[in-house]
Amino acid sequence: MTVKTLTDIAIALAAVFGSFTAWKGLTIWREQNVWQEDNNLARRLLIALYQYRDSIYSVRHPAMAVSEMELDVGDPPDLPEDKKRSRGVILAYSRRWERHLPQRNELDALLIEADAVWGKKLSEMAEPLKLLEHELYAYIWLYLDAHFRGAPELRAQFQKILASKRDILYDTMDEEDEYRIDFNKKLAPLEDYLRTKMGRQR
Repeated sequence: MTVKTLTDIAIALAAVFGSFTAWKGLTIWREQNVWQEDNNLARRLLIALYQYRDSIYSVRHPAMAVSEMELDVGDPPDLPEDKKRSRGVILAYSRRWERHLPQRNELDALLIEADAVWGKKLSEMAEPLKLLEHELYAYIWLYLDAHFRGAPELRAQFQKILASKRDILYDTMDEEDEYRIDFNKKLAPLEDYLRTKMGRQR
């Protein structure tokens, strides 16, 4: 075998090795890039879930500030005191829910992004949280209808409806709160799933 032949073989082998190294490097880079993107999305989702949870807790806060109950500019200034209080409570819960909506919208947008990247598993896991949110929303407005908006003939009927539901209006502000326990129990699988995307475990 001549020197030229050996040289040609060496050059060919070097080219093959170089191509393999480049391919391997590109594969590693792609895997690292995918992992980084997954990590970033998972972190944003986890933060959004905690903000969503805390926002719902705020809606249930038992203390109602005077500023939350301020009447709108268009409300009659000469309302009787009981009417002012009723109107104020209704406005307070409306304002609390309005403050909550951006947190829900942010979470929904991130869940759509997760659907596109990972499939629908996370959105399906989030459904029990959405059901708890809906339960609270329905309870609040039934409560307001029964106590502050309902016509006298409807109030008894609303009371029957409320009596068939668990009382979740007020947060007891501790970990024995039934709604908190239920919410955190349904949140835990999402936390675990997202932490695996971040390369972390509980």
